Amino acid sequence: MIESNEYLVVKELEEMGASKKFIRKFIKRFAGWRIYFRKKRSEYDEIKSMYEQMIAVGSSRAEAVKYLSEIFGKSVQRIREITAIQKGLFDED
Repeated sequence: MIESNEYLVVKELEEMGASKKFIRKFIKRFAGWRIYFRKKRSEYDEIKSMYEQMIAVGSSRAEAVKYLSEIFGKSVQRIREITAIQKGLFDED
């Protein structure tokens, strides 16, 4: 985990193209907060997004899972678990 402060956050927001007005509102709103962005959540979202794109262009599930496994350094089984469609107990489908 990388510890940061408002100076580093402001520099990152500026590099991303955020306006001065937005940065001031952001700092004012979150002043005093300790914020932690979980890496796994964004990584899982990226895996799911890439998987859906690969399936949409015609890749087979096995090819997509193997490729994502190599890119993200996770086992094939773990990629299958991440990309599996989760059905809830009370889905109406």
